[in-house]
Amino acid sequence: MTNKSAKSKYIKSYEFMLLCVVVILAAVLAAITGGKSIKPNNIVDLLTSYSAYGVIAVGCLFVIISGGIDISFMAVGAVAQYLVALFMLNMGGNFIAVYLISAIVGALLGFINAVLVNRLRVPTLIITIATMNIIYGLMMRLTSGVRLHGFPAWFAQKTKVSLFAVSVGTLLAVLAAAWYILKKTKMGRKVYAVGGNAEAARRCGVSVLQVHLFVYGFAGATAGIGALIKCYLSQQASIEALYGNEMDVLAMVVLGGVALSGGKGSVSGTFLGILLVALLSNGMILVGVSSYWEDLVIGAVILISFCVTGWRVLASKREERKGGAAE
Repeated sequence: MTNKSAKSKYIKSYEFMLLCVVVILAAVLAAITGGKSIKPNNIVDLLTSYSAYGVIAVGCLFVIISGGIDISFMAVGAVAQYLVALFMLNMGGNFIAVYLISAIVGALLGFINAVLVNRLRVPTLIITIATMNIIYGLMMRLTSGVRLHGFPAWFAQKTKVSLFAVSVGTLLAVLAAAWYILKKTKMGRKVYAVGGNAEAARRCGVSVLQVHLFVYGFAGATAGIGALIKCYLSQQASIEALYGNEMDVLAMVVLGGVALSGGKGSVSGTFLGILLVALLSNGMILVGVSSYWEDLVIGAVILISFCVTGWRVLASKREERKGGAAE
């Protein structure tokens, strides 16, 4: 593919349209707030605040591309966060250890979802809602909802460098890893294949169970890491720390242009979806709009996104039919 055709294809893509929306929204907010929204400090605070949800959204992207929907990621993250907090309070540790524990605990819980989805053959939404409630119920019973704090100095003392590295640095690293997996590895191609048509992929020799284990394990690992970032920012661990934010994460992925039917989606689109949700939320705060309107606005934007995506799919199918008729 030549550079000219690649540019032409990108300009027609959903990602380019979303990029234009993000740029226009940023410009409008800058004009309304007198430039406050684009000050370096505000941009850094914005990226830092939404980095945890952004990391979780990347894992959610993998599940949706594979043809599933995972609602349990916040519960999985809460478990990983609580166990890591207990580890730090009793054993000490360091950043490498807590990152590994968070990812491993999240991945193990993700594997449970993968096996249930693969073996029960019922809608993934139902399974993950069930596992979410089971996890929350068990953890609330075992912990009585007690919040943990008073972490070791290496975790509690925050500098500008450590704050940026743990939040934004981790988000960028996860985005880069996700892009490489989906674009450059066989597993990435298998994820798209299973999402497009699981039965056809199975007939071609693709292990659907292996793909499910990978995507749900990856989603669990990113949920654990995202929860760790949240713990670092708030300096406390709680089973309810992430509860109720599932729709924000799904909004980031959906606005990024992923197809809920599976088989389509991109890391760049998800990153732009993260920016769009962050800009909308932050912009309403700066403008002084009541927080009660936030869900309404994000819901309206998601609906518009679905309409645009649906229109593009229908237009693509019409072009394919015309091409077939011409032949």
